[in-house]
Parts: sequence; structure tokens; C-alpha cells
Amino acid sequence: MRVGVDQRPEQSWFIDDDGDSLTYTVTSSNSDVVDVMIGHESYTDISGQLLTDTRILVTAKTLGTSVITLTADDGKGGIKSVTFDVQTV
Repeated sequence: MRVGVDQRPEQSWFIDDDGDSLTYTVTSSNSDVVDVMIGHESYTDISGQLLTDTRILVTAKTLGTSVITLTADDGKGGIKSVTFDVQTV
């Protein structure tokens, strides 16, 4: 499994070379600063096709810094993570 960074995990944060479906989890190292969860947003594109984007939803709770970890699991032993810092001001 390769790791890249983009806005939509299902399109390029993680790419499974075997084409396996991926399950995502997201955690915050400091839940006193921010809460995080995987969210889904559905919309209709210009051709009328219903699409769904997967996003990381971050809710600030107080000032500070937290490390966010996004993990993809293909259910067959392929697990990869990417981390980034979030600072609330």
C-alpha cells in the first residue's frame, strides 16, 4: 500500500496496489484540543451522478496542538498511517 496526501482519502491518501477496499480510522493525540472523525459528504455532480467524498472532520475544543493520525487498513494485513499536526489558535 502506498501513501499520498490529498483532500479525499478514497482517491489518493492511500492506494492499495491490489485494489482492496480500505477502512479508515482517525485519532487525535490530544482530544482535549480537538476531536476528529471520518465524515462523508454526498453531492450531485454536473452530470447528475451522486458522489460521496470522505473527509476528516476536526472540531476545535481549546487552544493547543494535537497530532492527527489517519490509518488505512485493507483487512488483509496491509495497514498504513499518515500523521499531521493541527494547532488551534
